[in-house]
Amino acid sequence: MRSRIDGLHDELRRLMLEHVESMKDETFLGGVSEEELQRHEMRLKRIRELSADYLATLEGSLRASKSPMKQGDSMPEKPSVTLPGKVEKIIPPPQPTEPEKAQIAIDGADTLYREIRIENSLTGEDGEEVGLKKDADVDVTVEADNADVDVTVEADNDATTSKVGKKSSS
Repeated sequence: MRSRIDGLHDELRRLMLEHVESMKDETFLGGVSEEELQRHEMRLKRIRELSADYLATLEGSLRASKSPMKQGDSMPEKPSVTLPGKVEKIIPPPQPTEPEKAQIAIDGADTLYREIRIENSLTGEDGEEVGLKKDADVDVTVEADNADVDVTVEADNDATTSKVGKKSSS
């Protein structure tokens, strides 16, 4: 995730600098040709797209980070936890009409419950269908709606559990 953020940041920075230089040339050399105007529009469109991707990736990264809540912290949009895992094996479909499966071992899970199997079909960065490879390192994220979680807050050595959005009676 970090390399994607860095890549988007670098490309966005490069495009912005290119646009600034182009604007300087336009200002000091006068006039803009139809061709140069089209290049400006395409560059600005790409800057808008990259900005949206960059912000979405940053938001996803922030959501995926798991920091413990302290008293007074507000709940994130959707509470979540991200655990590292590894693709243990790729399971061919028993029938050609059924999907291939990927078995993932989740680090930090109980021994008897650490493996999950999912359909080995993900959406890549460009929208194409991709599949996991054996031994790939992955992140497994579990998220829930605020209404579906309880909050445990440490306060004065007393653990207080309350429903999200409701005051606890203590």
